[in-house]
Amino acid sequence: MAFDVNKGLFNALGAGNAFTSLTTSKATATNTQAAQLRIKLDKYLPFEEQIIIDPTLPDETKVTNCQNALLNYGTGANTLNAHVQKRLDSLLDDMQVASAVKGLDSYISDVPESCANINTIAGTLSGATDSLLAASTSIMDELEDGIAAFDGGTMELEPFEALLDKVTAELASSLTALLGKISNEARMVENMYTSFHQMAKSAQVEGLINDPCVRPFLVQLAGPELSKVLVDDFGIDEVKEVLG
Repeated sequence: MAFDVNKGLFNALGAGNAFTSLTTSKATATNTQAAQLRIKLDKYLPFEEQIIIDPTLPDETKVTNCQNALLNYGTGANTLNAHVQKRLDSLLDDMQVASAVKGLDSYISDVPESCANINTIAGTLSGATDSLLAASTSIMDELEDGIAAFDGGTMELEPFEALLDKVTAELASSLTALLGKISNEARMVENMYTSFHQMAKSAQVEGLINDPCVRPFLVQLAGPELSKVLVDDFGIDEVKEVLG
Protein backbone atom coordinates (compact mmCIF):
# COMPACT_ATOMS: atom_id res chain seq x y z
CA MET A 1 0.00 0.00 0.00
CA ALA A 2 1.39 3.38 -1.00
CA PHE A 3 1.13 6.29 1.43
CA ASP A 4 1.08 9.86 0.15
CA VAL A 5 2.49 11.44 3.31
CA ASN A 6 5.75 13.25 4.00
CA LYS A 7 7.81 11.21 6.46
CA GLY A 8 9.49 14.27 7.89
CA LEU A 9 6.16 15.96 8.61
CA PHE A 10 4.74 12.76 10.08
CA ASN A 11 7.66 12.37 12.48
CA ALA A 12 7.84 16.07 13.37
CA LEU A 13 4.14 16.25 14.22
CA GLY A 14 4.36 13.05 16.22
CA ALA A 15 7.24 14.38 18.30
CA GLY A 16 5.00 16.98 19.97
CA ASN A 17 5.33 20.75 20.25
CA ALA A 18 5.36 21.10 16.48
CA PHE A 19 4.24 24.71 16.81
CA THR A 20 5.55 27.28 19.28
CA SER A 21 4.91 30.94 20.06
CA LEU A 22 7.34 33.39 21.64
CA THR A 23 4.37 34.91 23.45
CA THR A 24 4.32 32.04 25.94
CA SER A 25 7.80 32.80 27.27
CA LYS A 26 7.02 36.54 27.37
CA ALA A 27 3.82 35.94 29.33
CA THR A 28 5.67 33.66 31.76
CA ALA A 29 8.36 36.29 32.32
CA THR A 30 5.70 38.95 32.91
CA ASN A 31 3.97 36.82 35.52
CA THR A 32 7.26 36.11 37.29
CA GLN A 33 8.19 39.79 37.41
CA ALA A 34 4.76 40.75 38.75
CA ALA A 35 5.02 38.15 41.51
CA GLN A 36 8.49 39.33 42.54
CA LEU A 37 7.37 42.96 42.73
CA ARG A 38 4.37 42.04 44.87
CA ILE A 39 6.76 40.51 47.38
CA LYS A 40 9.02 43.56 47.31
CA LEU A 41 6.09 45.81 48.17
CA ASP A 42 5.27 43.80 51.30
CA LYS A 43 7.91 45.68 53.29
CA TYR A 44 5.89 48.89 53.00
CA LEU A 45 2.86 47.40 54.72
CA PRO A 46 2.42 47.67 58.51
CA PHE A 47 2.59 44.62 60.72
CA GLU A 48 -0.76 43.10 61.70
CA GLU A 49 -0.57 44.41 65.29
CA GLN A 50 1.05 47.71 64.38
CA ILE A 51 -1.18 50.54 65.66
CA ILE A 52 0.93 53.62 65.00
CA ILE A 53 1.17 54.50 61.31
CA ASP A 54 4.72 55.11 60.12
CA PRO A 55 4.63 58.44 58.21
CA THR A 56 7.76 57.50 56.29
CA LEU A 57 5.99 54.60 54.57
CA PRO A 58 3.74 54.99 51.51
CA ASP A 59 -0.01 54.94 51.97
CA GLU A 60 -1.13 51.37 52.70
CA THR A 61 -4.05 51.52 50.29
CA LYS A 62 -1.81 52.64 47.43
CA VAL A 63 0.56 49.75 48.15
CA THR A 64 -2.18 47.11 48.32
CA ASN A 65 -3.86 48.50 45.19
CA CYS A 66 -0.59 48.16 43.34
CA GLN A 67 -0.08 44.64 44.67
CA ASN A 68 -3.57 43.67 43.53
CA ALA A 69 -2.90 45.13 40.09
CA LEU A 70 0.29 43.07 39.89
CA LEU A 71 -1.56 39.96 41.01
CA ASN A 72 -4.34 40.48 38.48
CA TYR A 73 -1.88 41.12 35.68
CA GLY A 74 0.08 38.00 36.56
CA THR A 75 -3.15 36.02 36.45
CA GLY A 76 -3.97 37.60 33.10
CA ALA A 77 -0.55 36.62 31.77
CA ASN A 78 -1.19 33.05 32.88
CA THR A 79 -4.58 33.13 31.16
CA LEU A 80 -2.89 34.33 27.98
CA ASN A 81 -0.31 31.57 28.27
CA ALA A 82 -2.97 28.88 28.62
CA HIS A 83 -4.98 30.37 25.75
CA VAL A 84 -1.99 30.45 23.41
CA GLN A 85 -0.99 26.89 24.30
CA LYS A 86 -4.52 25.64 23.68
CA ARG A 87 -4.60 27.43 20.34
CA LEU A 88 -1.23 25.93 19.37
CA ASP A 89 -2.53 22.45 20.16
CA SER A 90 -5.54 22.94 17.87
CA LEU A 91 -3.79 25.08 15.24
CA LEU A 92 -4.11 22.72 12.28
CA ASP A 93 -7.75 21.89 12.99
CA ASP A 94 -8.57 25.58 13.46
CA MET A 95 -6.84 26.61 10.27
CA GLN A 96 -8.48 23.86 8.26
CA VAL A 97 -11.90 25.00 9.47
CA ALA A 98 -10.98 28.67 9.00
CA SER A 99 -9.90 28.03 5.42
CA ALA A 100 -13.21 26.34 4.64
CA VAL A 101 -15.25 29.06 6.35
CA LYS A 102 -13.29 31.75 4.49
CA GLY A 103 -14.62 30.36 1.22
CA LEU A 104 -18.09 29.93 2.70
CA ASP A 105 -18.23 33.55 3.87
CA SER A 106 -17.19 34.69 0.41
CA TYR A 107 -19.89 32.55 -1.24
CA ILE A 108 -22.71 33.44 1.19
CA SER A 109 -21.95 37.18 1.24
CA ASP A 110 -20.89 37.38 -2.43
CA VAL A 111 -17.64 39.18 -1.59
CA PRO A 112 -13.98 38.38 -2.34
CA GLU A 113 -12.25 35.97 0.02
CA SER A 114 -10.50 37.66 2.93
CA CYS A 115 -7.81 36.60 5.40
CA ALA A 116 -9.24 38.90 8.10
CA ASN A 117 -10.83 36.17 10.22
CA ILE A 118 -7.79 33.92 9.95
CA ASN A 119 -5.55 36.80 10.99
CA THR A 120 -7.82 37.39 13.99
CA ILE A 121 -7.84 33.82 15.26
CA ALA A 122 -4.05 33.64 14.92
CA GLY A 123 -3.54 37.00 16.62
CA THR A 124 -2.23 36.01 20.04
CA LEU A 125 -0.15 33.22 18.53
CA SER A 126 1.66 35.64 16.26
CA GLY A 127 2.26 38.35 18.85
CA ALA A 128 -0.88 40.51 18.91
CA THR A 129 -0.53 40.91 22.69
CA ASP A 130 3.27 41.26 22.78
CA SER A 131 3.13 45.06 22.77
CA LEU A 132 0.88 44.95 25.84
CA LEU A 133 3.26 42.60 27.62
CA ALA A 134 6.21 44.82 26.66
CA ALA A 135 4.47 47.96 27.97
CA SER A 136 3.65 46.20 31.22
CA THR A 137 7.21 45.00 31.57
CA SER A 138 8.36 48.58 31.06
CA ILE A 139 6.08 49.99 33.77
CA MET A 140 7.12 47.20 36.14
CA ASP A 141 10.76 48.00 35.44
CA GLU A 142 9.93 51.58 36.36
CA LEU A 143 8.38 50.38 39.62
CA GLU A 144 11.44 48.27 40.37
CA ASP A 145 13.70 51.28 39.83
CA GLY A 146 11.37 53.38 41.96
CA ILE A 147 11.54 50.91 44.84
CA ALA A 148 15.34 50.99 44.71
CA ALA A 149 15.34 54.80 44.57
CA PHE A 150 12.85 55.14 47.44
CA ASP A 151 14.77 52.70 49.59
CA GLY A 152 18.02 54.46 48.72
CA GLY A 153 16.62 57.86 49.64
CA THR A 154 16.79 59.38 46.14
CA MET A 155 12.99 59.40 45.67
CA GLU A 156 10.65 61.20 48.02
CA LEU A 157 7.47 59.69 49.44
CA GLU A 158 5.03 61.71 47.33
CA PRO A 159 6.53 60.84 43.93
CA PHE A 160 6.83 57.21 45.02
CA GLU A 161 3.12 57.10 45.90
CA ALA A 162 2.37 58.70 42.54
CA LEU A 163 4.39 55.94 40.90
CA LEU A 164 2.36 53.30 42.73
CA ASP A 165 -0.84 54.89 41.42
CA LYS A 166 0.60 55.05 37.89
CA VAL A 167 1.59 51.38 37.91
CA THR A 168 -1.83 50.39 39.25
CA ALA A 169 -3.68 52.32 36.55
CA GLU A 170 -1.50 51.25 33.63
CA LEU A 171 -1.54 47.57 34.57
CA ALA A 172 -5.32 47.64 34.93
CA SER A 173 -5.71 49.28 31.52
CA SER A 174 -3.31 46.84 29.87
CA LEU A 175 -5.05 43.87 31.50
CA THR A 176 -8.41 44.99 30.12
CA ALA A 177 -6.94 45.18 26.62
CA LEU A 178 -5.18 41.82 27.03
CA LEU A 179 -8.29 39.96 28.18
CA GLY A 180 -10.30 41.72 25.47
CA LYS A 181 -8.04 40.33 22.75
CA ILE A 182 -8.27 36.82 24.23
CA SER A 183 -12.07 37.04 24.45
CA ASN A 184 -12.43 38.39 20.91
CA GLU A 185 -10.23 35.65 19.52
CA ALA A 186 -12.05 32.90 21.42
CA ARG A 187 -15.41 34.27 20.22
CA MET A 188 -14.18 34.34 16.62
CA VAL A 189 -13.02 30.71 16.85
CA GLU A 190 -16.39 29.69 18.31
CA ASN A 191 -18.30 31.49 15.54
CA MET A 192 -16.04 29.94 12.93
CA TYR A 193 -16.78 26.40 14.15
CA THR A 194 -20.50 27.21 14.30
CA SER A 195 -20.43 28.24 10.64
CA PHE A 196 -18.41 25.14 9.74
CA HIS A 197 -20.87 22.82 11.48
CA GLN A 198 -23.76 24.63 9.81
CA MET A 199 -22.07 24.10 6.45
CA ALA A 200 -21.60 20.41 7.24
CA LYS A 201 -25.28 20.04 8.17
CA SER A 202 -26.30 21.74 4.94
CA ALA A 203 -24.27 19.19 3.01
CA GLN A 204 -25.89 16.39 5.05
CA VAL A 205 -29.39 17.56 4.18
CA GLU A 206 -28.51 17.81 0.49
CA GLY A 207 -27.08 14.31 0.55
CA LEU A 208 -29.90 12.72 2.54
CA ILE A 209 -32.87 14.37 0.82
CA ASN A 210 -32.43 11.99 -2.12
CA ASP A 211 -32.48 8.89 0.09
CA PRO A 212 -36.03 7.50 -0.21
CA CYS A 213 -35.87 6.04 3.29
CA VAL A 214 -34.68 9.26 4.97
CA ARG A 215 -36.56 11.80 2.87
CA PRO A 216 -40.03 11.27 4.45
CA PHE A 217 -38.65 12.01 7.91
CA LEU A 218 -36.78 15.13 6.79
CA VAL A 219 -39.98 16.36 5.19
CA GLN A 220 -42.14 15.51 8.21
CA LEU A 221 -39.76 16.96 10.83
CA ALA A 222 -38.52 20.06 9.01
CA GLY A 223 -39.26 23.38 10.70
CA PRO A 224 -40.92 26.28 8.82
CA GLU A 225 -37.69 27.84 7.52
CA LEU A 226 -36.21 24.54 6.38
CA SER A 227 -39.53 23.51 4.85
CA LYS A 228 -39.61 26.67 2.76
CA VAL A 229 -36.09 25.96 1.44
CA LEU A 230 -37.03 22.38 0.60
CA VAL A 231 -39.98 23.66 -1.45
CA ASP A 232 -38.32 26.69 -3.07
CA ASP A 233 -34.84 25.34 -3.74
CA PHE A 234 -35.39 21.59 -4.04
CA GLY A 235 -38.96 21.38 -5.28
CA ILE A 236 -39.99 18.83 -2.67
CA ASP A 237 -43.75 18.62 -3.27
CA GLU A 238 -44.34 16.44 -0.23
CA VAL A 239 -43.47 19.42 1.98
CA LYS A 240 -46.38 21.36 0.52
CA GLU A 241 -48.69 18.55 1.60
CA VAL A 242 -47.26 18.56 5.11
CA LEU A 243 -47.55 22.33 5.33
CA GLY A 244 -51.10 22.13 4.08
